[in-house]
Amino acid sequence: MQYWRSAEHLHAYAHARDHAHLPAWRAFNQAARRHPGAVGIWHETYLIQPGAYETLYVDMPPFGLGRAGRLHPATGRRQSAQGRLTGPPTDVGAGT
Repeated sequence: MQYWRSAEHLHAYAHARDHAHLPAWRAFNQAARRHPGAVGIWHETYLIQPGAYETLYVDMPPFGLGRAGRLHPATGRRQSAQGRLTGPPTDVGAGT
Protein backbone atom coordinates (compact mmCIF):
# COMPACT_ATOMS: atom_id res chain seq x y z
CA MET A 1 0.00 0.00 0.00
CA GLN A 2 1.26 3.47 -0.83
CA TYR A 3 0.11 6.97 0.07
CA TRP A 4 0.83 9.93 -2.24
CA ARG A 5 0.59 13.67 -1.69
CA SER A 6 -1.77 13.95 -4.68
CA ALA A 7 -2.96 12.05 -7.73
CA GLU A 8 -0.77 14.38 -9.81
CA HIS A 9 2.34 13.29 -7.87
CA LEU A 10 1.41 9.63 -8.33
CA HIS A 11 0.85 10.01 -12.09
CA ALA A 12 4.09 11.99 -12.49
CA TYR A 13 6.06 9.22 -10.78
CA ALA A 14 4.30 6.46 -12.74
CA HIS A 15 5.20 8.10 -16.08
CA ALA A 16 8.74 9.30 -15.26
CA ARG A 17 11.37 7.50 -17.33
CA ASP A 18 14.01 8.07 -14.65
CA HIS A 19 12.09 6.28 -11.85
CA ALA A 20 11.64 2.54 -11.32
CA HIS A 21 7.93 2.18 -12.16
CA LEU A 22 7.73 2.92 -15.90
CA PRO A 23 10.70 0.76 -17.04
CA ALA A 24 9.54 -2.11 -14.79
CA TRP A 25 5.94 -1.83 -16.04
CA ARG A 26 7.09 -1.88 -19.67
CA ALA A 27 9.32 -4.92 -19.05
CA PHE A 28 6.47 -6.71 -17.28
CA ASN A 29 4.04 -6.03 -20.13
CA GLN A 30 6.51 -7.32 -22.71
CA ALA A 31 7.03 -10.54 -20.72
CA ALA A 32 3.30 -10.92 -20.03
CA ARG A 33 2.51 -10.73 -23.76
CA ARG A 34 4.74 -13.76 -24.30
CA HIS A 35 2.81 -15.76 -21.64
CA PRO A 36 -0.86 -14.63 -21.67
CA GLY A 37 -2.80 -15.50 -18.53
CA ALA A 38 0.30 -16.51 -16.52
CA VAL A 39 0.06 -13.54 -14.13
CA GLY A 40 -2.98 -11.53 -13.07
CA ILE A 41 -2.95 -7.84 -12.13
CA TRP A 42 -5.27 -6.25 -9.58
CA HIS A 43 -4.78 -2.54 -9.02
CA GLU A 44 -6.89 -0.04 -7.07
CA THR A 45 -6.45 3.71 -6.62
CA TYR A 46 -8.55 5.77 -4.21
CA LEU A 47 -8.76 9.55 -3.94
CA ILE A 48 -10.22 11.30 -0.91
CA GLN A 49 -13.54 12.32 -2.48
CA PRO A 50 -16.75 10.35 -3.15
CA GLY A 51 -16.65 8.09 -6.19
CA ALA A 52 -13.00 8.82 -6.99
CA TYR A 53 -11.46 5.39 -7.33
CA GLU A 54 -10.38 2.94 -9.98
CA THR A 55 -10.05 -0.81 -9.94
CA LEU A 56 -8.23 -2.52 -12.76
CA TYR A 57 -8.00 -6.24 -13.55
CA VAL A 58 -5.88 -7.94 -16.18
CA ASP A 59 -6.13 -11.72 -16.63
CA MET A 60 -7.91 -12.34 -13.33
CA PRO A 61 -11.45 -12.40 -11.95
CA PRO A 62 -12.95 -9.38 -10.17
CA PHE A 63 -11.70 -8.93 -6.61
CA GLY A 64 -12.07 -6.19 -4.00
CA LEU A 65 -14.27 -3.35 -5.27
CA GLY A 66 -14.87 -5.17 -8.56
CA ARG A 67 -16.92 -7.80 -6.76
CA ALA A 68 -19.03 -5.16 -5.00
CA GLY A 69 -19.88 -2.92 -7.94
CA ARG A 70 -20.30 -2.84 -11.69
CA LEU A 71 -17.36 -3.30 -14.05
CA HIS A 72 -16.77 -1.14 -17.12
CA PRO A 73 -14.30 -1.87 -19.94
CA ALA A 74 -11.11 0.21 -19.91
CA THR A 75 -11.83 1.78 -23.30
CA GLY A 76 -11.87 5.39 -24.46
CA ARG A 77 -10.89 7.76 -21.66
CA ARG A 78 -10.66 4.81 -19.25
CA GLN A 79 -7.53 3.47 -20.98
CA SER A 80 -5.42 5.56 -18.58
CA ALA A 81 -5.52 5.91 -14.79
CA GLN A 82 -6.13 9.65 -15.13
CA GLY A 83 -9.10 8.98 -17.40
CA ARG A 84 -10.57 6.37 -15.07
CA LEU A 85 -10.38 8.79 -12.14
CA THR A 86 -12.17 11.68 -13.89
CA GLY A 87 -15.86 11.35 -13.25
CA PRO A 88 -18.38 8.52 -13.32
CA PRO A 89 -18.46 5.84 -16.04
CA THR A 90 -20.37 6.85 -19.13
CA ASP A 91 -21.40 3.39 -20.32
CA VAL A 92 -22.51 0.15 -18.73
CA GLY A 93 -21.03 -3.23 -19.41
CA ALA A 94 -18.83 -5.94 -18.04
CA GLY A 95 -15.13 -6.00 -18.71
CA THR A 96 -12.10 -7.57 -17.16
